[in-house]
Parts: sequence; structure tokens; C-alpha cells
Amino acid sequence: MKFEESMELPVIVVDSGVLLPGASLKIPIRSKLNTRTIEQHLTARGGSNYVVIAYKLSTDKIYNVATIAYIEKLFGWTLNSTTNYSLDVIGLHRANIDKLSLPKCRVSKIEDSSERAEFNHSTIENVISGAKILAQNSESLKFSQEIHNSIDDHDYGKLADLCVSQIKNLEFSQFLDFLGTKNVEKRLEMCEKWMQMQRETKALQLKMAVPGNSEISKKINKRRIPNSKNQVEQLEEKLSVIEFSEEVSDRVFSELHRLKNMNPQQSEYTVLMNWLELVSNLPWNTSTVDDIEINKARKILEDSHESMDDVKQRVLEHLAVCKINNSVKGMILCFTGPPGIGKTSIAKAIAESMGRKFQRVSLGGIRDESDIRGHRRTYVAAMPGRIIEALKHCKSNNPVFLLDEVDKLYSGNQGSPSAALLELLDPEQNSTFHDHYLNIPFDVSKIMFIATANDVERLEPALKDRLEIIEMSGYSMKEKVKICENHLVNRQLSKHCISPDYVNLDRHAIMAMIEEYTMEAGVRQLERNVGAVCRHVALRLAEALNSDPSADVLPDMDLPIQIGEPDIHKILKAKHMKRVKIVEKMRPLPPGVCFGLSVTTNGGRVMPIEASKCKGTGKIVTTGHLGKVLEESILVAKGWLGANAEKLGLKTLEENDIHVHLPAGAVNKDGPSAGTGLACALVSLAMGVPLRSDAAVTGEISLTGHVLAIGGVKEKVLAAQREGLRRVVLPKSNEEEYLKIDEDIRNEMDVVLADTVEDVIEAMMEKEPVLAKL
Repeated sequence: MKFEESMELPVIVVDSGVLLPGASLKIPIRSKLNTRTIEQHLTARGGSNYVVIAYKLSTDKIYNVATIAYIEKLFGWTLNSTTNYSLDVIGLHRANIDKLSLPKCRVSKIEDSSERAEFNHSTIENVISGAKILAQNSESLKFSQEIHNSIDDHDYGKLADLCVSQIKNLEFSQFLDFLGTKNVEKRLEMCEKWMQMQRETKALQLKMAVPGNSEISKKINKRRIPNSKNQVEQLEEKLSVIEFSEEVSDRVFSELHRLKNMNPQQSEYTVLMNWLELVSNLPWNTSTVDDIEINKARKILEDSHESMDDVKQRVLEHLAVCKINNSVKGMILCFTGPPGIGKTSIAKAIAESMGRKFQRVSLGGIRDESDIRGHRRTYVAAMPGRIIEALKHCKSNNPVFLLDEVDKLYSGNQGSPSAALLELLDPEQNSTFHDHYLNIPFDVSKIMFIATANDVERLEPALKDRLEIIEMSGYSMKEKVKICENHLVNRQLSKHCISPDYVNLDRHAIMAMIEEYTMEAGVRQLERNVGAVCRHVALRLAEALNSDPSADVLPDMDLPIQIGEPDIHKILKAKHMKRVKIVEKMRPLPPGVCFGLSVTTNGGRVMPIEASKCKGTGKIVTTGHLGKVLEESILVAKGWLGANAEKLGLKTLEENDIHVHLPAGAVNKDGPSAGTGLACALVSLAMGVPLRSDAAVTGEISLTGHVLAIGGVKEKVLAAQREGLRRVVLPKSNEEEYLKIDEDIRNEMDVVLADTVEDVIEAMMEKEPVLAKL
């Protein structure tokens, strides 16, 4: 290609490695800007074979001299759905950057500005002598041929460029100074000087191999190419003060020695430098001193969390064992429950009570094992896994480590992230945890691991076996009011920069928000509603200030602003936040309709069950996105009813087709706990008598009429309370779980414990049924 005085070419911006004319360079493409340049101008049809290599000095500054290069090879590959590129380029000419308009720039070729007669013959002889040695030692036949051609053609500018490209220990800024030097004679002098220093440095290194040459070791530092303190020296200083194990020390300092003898222009130089920087930044010997005081820990937990007495007790027991053993090895705590109930915040409280740093790692949605263990260094743009990366930022080797949303891990083509956690969470193995990128053992046994999950059934068995599951249930109305008054209101007022003296949110307003504008086990939506109230107050204050925030007096406004229940309806109704209560929607209940109870990852919920009949042959039709277990429960309920119809004095349903439907058809529904509800709905349908509209039921049934135990008792009772139901029928075998529910809720709710299906139907009937005689 014939280069004009001024031309426009695609530009690749780099911040390390300088391409000199005549030399070759491998450039890994890491930035999105460079990737876009390649895809738009180099890989597209008719793309350019030439590119400008520009050099970044700082975030917003580019060096004014660039290199025009020929693209010898362009590599592209896909890793984790991301396309990566690498360029092999050969330097052609120096060029001034006339106009930079990324992803292109306009450049003008720089001509050498020195006559051959002006050259210092001694300098030329020294450079030629050094160049011949380089050619002799080079493994590249092409490089050796270029050296000899430059000597034969008396092209001393190119010869200097080729020689400097092979010099080690030059800083990025020194390479740029050389690139920007137009005068060939000055470039020859710089080349001579640096080659002489490199020869002296190598000679001293050879003498250092002789024992007792400590003075020579001091001299070698003085003989290094003068500039700011070498980055490798800084790295060596950091590594020398770290107490590694013998195995790790041998590996680290072996790699450091290899880095010292490596040309900074090589692509592996940067990879090895990044690896050693990671090693030097990890907290190998840095720990925080545990300060476990049980009374202090109890106070922190009480101040930060309402209720949850069982959970607090278990946490205190765990801390007591840690204090006695002076170790956190053992079971890994896993808090499980609906969203917004304080699983993450209680982990923070544990870290505070122990005096340790807190580090959270979100695992939700991870499909690639490399996210946990890191990528091997052989890959371009490889990086450590989340565990090692978090330790690097934490700067402590014994933090409280929260593995958040551990049930949201997914297995894919890139391996199983859950399996990658097994070594991490095994006390017998995690003293030598191996990250693929780090590739040397790191001790994570001092870390206190805590996991959180919404649904532990989704955990892989091997991972679940390593965890001690602590179930956290939802909050009652009373608990939510207390949490709102003691925590949420103050937090939102502070967030919106409103003084607590300026607003008064009364208890009836809080109760209205909970009952009519939230439907959750936790308090996350409630906090958002409190935030909406705070924004309303902020608007009123701003209007009263008349756009003058510096005013000390609020004219025409009585403070504090009173927010009552009518104000809540005005504020939140305007935002369309009011929820629909399914119970109120379905009242009065016709025959064949029953309120069941279920548990989801969001807490308990009331689940209406509807059954209807028409003349037919006894066929059963089910709708509502039901699972296999739930469909089998329908067959069990119908089988029990058919076997006991004569005993109950009911007409059989064999001459009717039955349609069973559970509303909210877009939601998957499954599980055995709807058995009692289905039996009640079918009995009500057969008798033509409606069930109680203020009662809900849950429990598995057997074909012989026994009511069997179920899970999620507290969540289900709280769901019935939230929907305004006052009677709940539970299995007799769940009495122990029922007695753990707060006394206030037990006093408010009419809970019936049933042992047989007949007991359940009697408790659910609106009127006194014939069954009372049986």
C-alpha cells in the first residue's frame, strides 16, 4: 500500500506494549472500543489490512505519535458467549496523529530527519555489534534476516528500531520517547546506551550466582535503566514480606524470576504480571481479631431484628462454640425463607458481633463453574473466581462470607457451580482451596461461611448435606408494625433527608399499608410504601419552602406533618399499589369452593379450590396448571368420598363429571397439602352445602381418611391472617409446629387440629352437618 502524506485509518488504542517500525507485536483485545473497531472496520467485508496503533497515556490523553501497522493475523474465538480477538501486527511507519475521531484517526507519516554523514561512526559500530549478537541469539529467522538487511542497506534508523524492540526492562514511557524521536542519530545514541546497560546488567546477574556477592546485588539495582521505581521491583518487595508456605513460595518466586527475564513486549509478560499482582494483593497472613462477647452479640441481634427468637438462639449457640473453640470450622449455616425477612441483614449482624469484615457474594443465576473457581490462565482475559476476587477486595482472610441466593445456581454446559462449592464448604478440604486462575492452594478454612436460600429443595443433595438449614418464617401483623416503627420509618426518613421531627406516621396508617397495600411474608414492599410516603412528605416540604432549601422556617405549615390512614389511601392509591384480596373477591362461597393454604418461596398464600359437577360418567377434569402430586391428591379425595358416601349419607358423584380448578392458572401448583381442601370441596359439592367463608384448611390425606403432617405451618397461618380468615384447620400431627407460633397469633386465630377427614369437614362446614353424629 502506498501511504499518502495524510490518510484516515482504523485505530487500536493500547496502554502497554509499543510497536516500533520493523518489529512485530501480539495485541490482545480487551476493551469494548477496540472490539467495536475490529468488528466494524477489520472483520467486515472489504475491511482494512492496515491499522493505526495509538498509545494511551491517561484516561483522556493519547500520545501524539502512533504506529502505522500491517495486520499479519487476526484471531477471533468465542468464550462464554463473548467474542474475543487478538491481533498480530507488524510496524511499518511512525505517524503523527492529526485528528482523532474514534474508531478512526487521520495520521501523517513521519520521515527520518538525519543524513548518514552526520552519524557518529563509533555509535554505529557499537549498535551494529550489538545487533549482530541479537540476530545470532534470536530464534526468529525473519528477525535475523531483517537485522542483516538493515546493516547491508545502511538503514540505521530501522536497525535502531529493531534493536530497541528486543531490549528488556524498558518502561512504557521510555519506549514512547524512543518512538517519538524523529532524529535517527538520537535514536542510535539511545539504542547504544540501553544496549550497553543491558549487557552490564546481564554480566552482574551472572556474577550474582557466586555466593557472597551482596555488593554486586546492590550494584545491579543502580545499573538498571533509569526511571521511576520499576514495577517489578515494587512487586518483589510486596511478595518478599508475605509469609508463604514452602510450596507456594517456590512457585511464586519461580514465576517472579521468569518475569524478570522476560521481554515486556511479550504478551505473556502482562499475563504473568497480573497474576503476581493478584498473589501480592491477597490476604495470605492478614486477619482480624475475633471479639466474640455473647451479651454484646445478643444485644446487636435484638437491636437489628424483631422476633425470630429461634433463629437468634441458634446464632448465639454457634457464636458460643466459635468462642470456646477459637475456630469457625464446622457446620455452615444456611438461612432459608421467603424474600425480605432479613436473611442477609442477620448475616451482617453476625459479622458485627464477631468484629469481622463482611463480604457478600451473590450467586443468583450463575451457570458457569468458572465464576466460582476462575478461568485458567491459558485463556485470554482470564480472571479469578468470585471467591478469590472477594478476598482480594476484603483484605482479610477470615471475614464472614455470605453466599447469597445459593439455591439459584444452575448447571450448564460450562459445569456445575454447585459442585464447585463443595470443596469450598468442606472443612476437611478448604484449607487448600484451588482457584483455576490462582492455581496455588489458598487457605479459606478461617472464613465463616453463611448461605441464604429461598427454597432449599432446589439445592443439590451433596451441597445441602454440608449446610445446617435454619428456617426463617414470615412476620405477623404485630411484628411488621414493630419493624416499621423501629427500623423502616427511620431508615427511609434518613434516606430522603427528612428530619423525624417533621413527620408523624401513626400506627393505624402503618396497619393500613400492611393490610391493604402489601401481600408478603417479609417487609420489602412495606418499606417501599414507607418510601412513597416519605416522597409525598418531601414534596409538601419543598412546596412550603417555596424552592428555598436554606430557609429555617416553614411558612403556613403545622409540624410535624400528620400521616393517618386516609392519607395513606390518597398517597398509595394514586400509585395504583392497592392489592386485590382473593378472599373478599370470592365471598360468599358457593358449594364446592374451599380455601386451601400453600407455601411458595415468597411465603404462605391462600389458594382457592373450586369444584363443579355436571351429568356424565364420573370423569375428572383438572385445570389451573396442576402438578402430578396435586392431581393424585384429587383422585385420593374422590376415592375416599366414593368409599364413604354411604356412611355419610351422601349421593355418589359417579354419575357426574367433576371439574376441579385452582385459580391463577399461570402459576405452577403442586404438593400433597391440598388433600384436605380437595376433600372438603368435593363433600360440599356432593351435599350442596357451602363451607365456612372465614376458614382455610391444609393437610395431606390418606385413602383411609387419615390427615397427615405438612410443612410451612407458620407461613400458612400468617397467610390466612393476612387475608382476614379467622379459622385454620391443621393436621393434629403438626401440633408441635403450631405451638411454636407466637402466642398473640394463636390467640387471634381459631386453629383446629384434626386427625381425620371427618374432623376436617366438621370444622369447615358453615352449618352443623350430619357428620357430627358419626
